[in-house]
Parts: sequence; C-alpha cells; structure tokens
Amino acid sequence: MGLEKSIQKLDKYLERLNKGKASKIKPEDLAKVERKLKTKLEMLSAELEETQKASKKERLVGKLSVVNEQLERARWLSEKLSEDTSHLKK
Repeated sequence: MGLEKSIQKLDKYLERLNKGKASKIKPEDLAKVERKLKTKLEMLSAELEETQKASKKERLVGKLSVVNEQLERARWLSEKLSEDTSHLKK
C-alpha cells in the first residue's frame, strides 16, 4: 500500500472517529502489534540463515519484506496518531 493510500485510510479513520463511528486506536495496541512484528522479523531472519534451499530462501525474503513494510506502516501510524492527538490537545 502506497503512502497516499495510507493517508486516505487514516483520514477516513479520523473522520469516523470524529463522528463516533470508530473506536480510538490505543498506543498500547499499536505497540503490541509492533512487538509481534519484531518477533516475527527475528524468527524469519533466523530461519533464513538456517535455510539451504534457494526456493525457501526466496519465500522467506518475501515474507521479511512484508513484515518490514508492516513495521514501517505501524511506525508511520504511530507518528500520525501522536501528531493528531498533540494537535487536539492544543
């Protein structure tokens, strides 16, 4: 998912949140997801080091790429939500 699509999704979420149609994403929930993704990243990296077959290595590299992208999105969302809440506090 590109950055523009992520921004659109965040805007839609914030609109639903303002209308009371969505529950607020809690920083603890986001942190929990990040911890799970980091654990998955470590597990896949260890498995990649042990793997001998080229085809399996290729699949693991793809999975690592997806996990890294999800981690990046989680960090981005965390930053955006903290910006939004700091803006609301002013």
